[in-house]
Amino acid sequence: MGKSEKTRVEPDVAVNAADDVFLRHVCEGLGFICAGLDVGGRIIFWNHAAEQWFGGAPTDRVGESFFDLLSTKDRAKARRLCGEVVAKGVMKEMEAKYPAGDGDPTTLVLILSPVTGDSGECIGISASMRDISARKRMSRELGNARRIAALGRMAGGVAHHFNNILGGMLTSIDYVLASDSPRELRKTLRLLSQAIGRATRITNQLAAFAESENAIVEWASLEHIVGEFLTRIRSKAALKGIRVIDDIEHVATEPFEMQRLMPVLESVAQNSLDAMSSGGELRIALSVSEESAVITITDTGCGIPKDVMDRIFEPFFTTKGELGGGSGDNIGLGMAAVHGLVGEMGGTIRLASQVGSGTQVTITLPLHRPERES
Repeated sequence: MGKSEKTRVEPDVAVNAADDVFLRHVCEGLGFICAGLDVGGRIIFWNHAAEQWFGGAPTDRVGESFFDLLSTKDRAKARRLCGEVVAKGVMKEMEAKYPAGDGDPTTLVLILSPVTGDSGECIGISASMRDISARKRMSRELGNARRIAALGRMAGGVAHHFNNILGGMLTSIDYVLASDSPRELRKTLRLLSQAIGRATRITNQLAAFAESENAIVEWASLEHIVGEFLTRIRSKAALKGIRVIDDIEHVATEPFEMQRLMPVLESVAQNSLDAMSSGGELRIALSVSEESAVITITDTGCGIPKDVMDRIFEPFFTTKGELGGGSGDNIGLGMAAVHGLVGEMGGTIRLASQVGSGTQVTITLPLHRPERES
């Protein structure tokens, strides 16, 4: 035991003897920007990586505002987060961008953490920054690869569907050409009209899917949007004997895009209603934190098989309609559009499901977004 105690105590004694020097060496050795700030965001010290990035020796920068070193468009948000770190003692982070010649801007993640004193009060701020440009670039490339793959599957779905329609039309035409019966001619014309109608519905849905990001945006409060959505979905659920339960946190928020968020909620809820053909329970919940709003839509339906979950957001993938082996006009653009619309709002969407028990969709949307377009 004595040897164990000696091993545990000796490093502490060595560090405590010159803790300032030791900690400075730790900071200097970090491979990313590290700065110590007072509660007002003024520089107390920074390490060698910060000196290389921003220029100027640490002693030359003491007393300057750290946030003045950020780009103009990032300063207001950084100061707001700094105030939250000091007031609430919580860590905050954001991305900061810097021009990089003619190429993509350099992106750094800024992490602000509280430095607390012996009595627990915040006495300063630790600011660290790491270059994540390569990671962002790889993420974009991966996203592009996935979009190309999804586009290929979408093209295959379109080709398959239109081949079926055109094949049926050609068969009908060949048949009627060999007949002189006016009755058969009228029958064939009806079939051709139905086929053209199916093709028209597909092209209309494709056009709507492609134009979704160019839609005129109407702004409304989150409470108003969710309230309107609940009114609409209750009437649909009642027709199927489905009970709707809401757990809504009524908090004032910045306006949201009505034209984007409402279709997202309605499409997800409609899938839930379709999954409860024998009735059930649909639960809608809304919670709001400092940074985001979280909307969950939970049903007690049939659930989603694992082999379907990974493809649920793919364009032209559907388990309903003719492409899914069923009947009807569903061509598998609903959840693909939902994913795109949530992404346009800067949010994320996640699914959790168990066959036979139901599905939960969680939509997370940021409360603080860039200034809206007029």
